[in-house]
Amino acid sequence: MIDYPRIPKPHIRKRLLECRFYARAFFKLSRDLEEIPPPFKLKLTNSVISGKGKLKEDPIFQNELEWVKKRVTEAPVHPEEALAEESDEQDCQEAGIGIECGCCFSSYPFDNMVQCPDAHLFCKSCMTSYSSTLLGEHNPNIICMDQSGCKLPFPESELKCFLTSKMLELYERVKQRKEIEAAGLENLEECPFCEYKCVIDNEMEKLFRCENVECGAVTCRACKRPDHLPKSCKEVKEDRHMDAQHQVEEAMTRALMRNCPKCQKAFIKEQGYNKMTCPNCHTLSCYICRQIITGYDHFDRPGQVGNKSNCILWEPSVERRHAEE
Repeated sequence: MIDYPRIPKPHIRKRLLECRFYARAFFKLSRDLEEIPPPFKLKLTNSVISGKGKLKEDPIFQNELEWVKKRVTEAPVHPEEALAEESDEQDCQEAGIGIECGCCFSSYPFDNMVQCPDAHLFCKSCMTSYSSTLLGEHNPNIICMDQSGCKLPFPESELKCFLTSKMLELYERVKQRKEIEAAGLENLEECPFCEYKCVIDNEMEKLFRCENVECGAVTCRACKRPDHLPKSCKEVKEDRHMDAQHQVEEAMTRALMRNCPKCQKAFIKEQGYNKMTCPNCHTLSCYICRQIITGYDHFDRPGQVGNKSNCILWEPSVERRHAEE
């Protein structure tokens, strides 16, 4: 209202709701004023702002305000120049046309949408972010996230519309891994250096030969180290002479990493509580003592009676623990 005192308040509110952000609404209103005639009746007098109420701090708005002021100072205000060349998605959002994404509720052209088998539509940007999060958690179940409760999985034909080649490759690997684990195959072994797996029925076989063309490692089935025959695993362990720097680096790695006490998959914690959930098998464990737990009862919490555990639920700095270890 301060920027455009002659534009009626209902029209200002309408533009702000359409554009969602102050900067976009500012230039949209400027464009409205340039129309002949404008899409509203100009007020005869300027609005008087009462200034009642406490000023609220909003860093996002302040950044937009500074950006708008800079644009107005550097060059004459013109919406097309200030906003540069807007994409089809931005045009749809401003004009209120297109199809609404079921996640971010912005409007997009139909060719930028991904749909589940029940025709719920989501923009490619939301789907990429959503899929990246799931695959990062080793979860290939990319299902519909519509608010109606639909849980249908997206077909691979739709996933190929927005996932990059690397993301698709990761999706296939994670999916295959979960299917193999669900099959519960006996004598199934995995290469220590990649995700190749195979069944070895011969108990007398000492070596694991990876048939992944990008790996090809030959390792000992017992200690998982590279092939050391005819030496035994014990002899190899005794023969390992590492320099001081290498020993320190391995000690630092062990301090930074944890292994799931159930599936032995490694993970790292950057911050947060000491109740950990394995990203692979979802087993609960304690970050301090590294043991399997069932819930929060394991931890010593303020005000809790009868628990003599030395493991605390939360600590202010994980870096301090890592440095001490």
